[in-house]
Amino acid sequence: MDVLLIASIAFGVVAVIVLMGLAEKKKYRLFTERKIKREYGQLNEKGIPVLRMECIPSYYKRHGAGTGIDDITWSDLDMDRLFALMDVTYSSAGEEYLYHTLRTPLKDREALLARDAEIEYLRKEKEIRLKLQMQFAQMGKNERYSLYDYLDFAETLKKIPSLPYHFIAPILAAIAVGLVFINPATGILAIVVVLVGNMIWYFKTMNVIQPYMTSLKYVLKDMKAAEKILAVNPRICGELQDKMKQSLNELKIFKKRAAMAFAESSGDGNPLTILADYTNMLLHPNIIAFYSMYAQMQKHKEDIDTLHGALGYMEMLIAAGSFKEAMGEGCVPVFDGGMKAVEIYHPLIEEPVKNSFETKSSVLLTGSNASGKSTFLKTVAVNMLLSQCFNYACADEFHTDFFRLYSSMALRDDLEQGDSYFMVEIKALRRILEAAKEEGERIACFVDEVLRGTNTVERIAASTQILRFMEEGGMLCFAATHDIELTELLKERYENYHFEEEIADGDVLFNYRLMEGKATTRNAIRLLSVMGYDEEVIKDAEHMAENFIKEGVWKNV
Repeated sequence: MDVLLIASIAFGVVAVIVLMGLAEKKKYRLFTERKIKREYGQLNEKGIPVLRMECIPSYYKRHGAGTGIDDITWSDLDMDRLFALMDVTYSSAGEEYLYHTLRTPLKDREALLARDAEIEYLRKEKEIRLKLQMQFAQMGKNERYSLYDYLDFAETLKKIPSLPYHFIAPILAAIAVGLVFINPATGILAIVVVLVGNMIWYFKTMNVIQPYMTSLKYVLKDMKAAEKILAVNPRICGELQDKMKQSLNELKIFKKRAAMAFAESSGDGNPLTILADYTNMLLHPNIIAFYSMYAQMQKHKEDIDTLHGALGYMEMLIAAGSFKEAMGEGCVPVFDGGMKAVEIYHPLIEEPVKNSFETKSSVLLTGSNASGKSTFLKTVAVNMLLSQCFNYACADEFHTDFFRLYSSMALRDDLEQGDSYFMVEIKALRRILEAAKEEGERIACFVDEVLRGTNTVERIAASTQILRFMEEGGMLCFAATHDIELTELLKERYENYHFEEEIADGDVLFNYRLMEGKATTRNAIRLLSVMGYDEEVIKDAEHMAENFIKEGVWKNV
């Protein structure tokens, strides 16, 4: 009678836990749906944690490194910030593929139009999009490591044993439970001893295999999401869906043996998760499954990669559509080989000043510091990149072409290599010149303050020849400079544009409006007055400057 009572109580407790867990799952699902609907069409203003940002490039490093936007250009254009703003993904796969997409712009119109059609399909089909996003949310994100980090890490560890004796754990537990029916007191004591021993054994083993276990959990999450997404049957990515089916078929052993083996405490208090945790600790089903599945994971890395990449691509499409929705204004770029922009602006600037221009050649920008030159260079470059990634530009009208993008802008001394600013700069410029020798699309390069790290005479001479060489080599070059002399030396090859500032009522005013022609104002010395410099210093500086302009020789006053 006592045994039946204990069994009934145990059954009742389990039943309550299951019901509570199901209720918690439903509550979480409704919360997630509301969150997804609320966040679609919004920009990610929260940013990305530093630790996660370090692992996000993993997919790109495996599939695109060396073929897209290089590290210097990515840094110059503040692309980490733009990526973070666009990142409304819910899975590590989607996040990694979005990053990969921004670093590997497409090279032909057909591929771009095909991607854009898929983006627009998911923008319009809200119910299908929501179903997909729910699966991506179930996959979740890892804060510190990518799936590829775990796969690589697993290879560096010592070979794990083929099969431990963890089958003994549930057998011992069953024997202890059986003793209860023979001798309740002895049986209960045996249960306590076996369960404590199993828990100690569990944690000792988990300390060794945890990295492997985590990688298997990633694979299992990808598989579950892929199965449910294929069941939704979105009318896009037909070839990718076929590859997903093939990979799932190759990886079906995971589904057969996983069951509840990879449940882990997520800190959400879900009773089902807690029950699974304790089941693993006491009976070791996850460890038993792990040893049978690990060899299959090593054997099918290519299938795992295919599945992960396909899921990431689909969520990238949703993130791209959300970005277009959030920006509101924008246009479909025209790839006609021209270079024209109407009311173009930078997506990272909250209240941007929009500018328009049209050029048949390279462009030389002049103007004072903080007048808008660097921002304009980044604006054009970023919109070229967005055009080639998503068939979208932040402008009323944008004519461009398929380019390889390079820049030399926000450089700094390399203390580790012992390189001065000038050495870093000429290396950055040389990489652009070397890239021009390789076959591929035409290069568009963006150079801010050419050779600023050396003296005036050599800077002007060398800058003239480098910029001329770039233009003659077929590059489209946008260069900013303070050296007005370059506007004359390169006037046959570069169109001149400039930015101006005004000094009024003791203040410096910038309107950030792009204007045709070279800069004609000389306000640098006047700015000294605004900042409270001694009048004698200002007067003598103006006299020296005027004398040099007239005679071409510097003289002390």
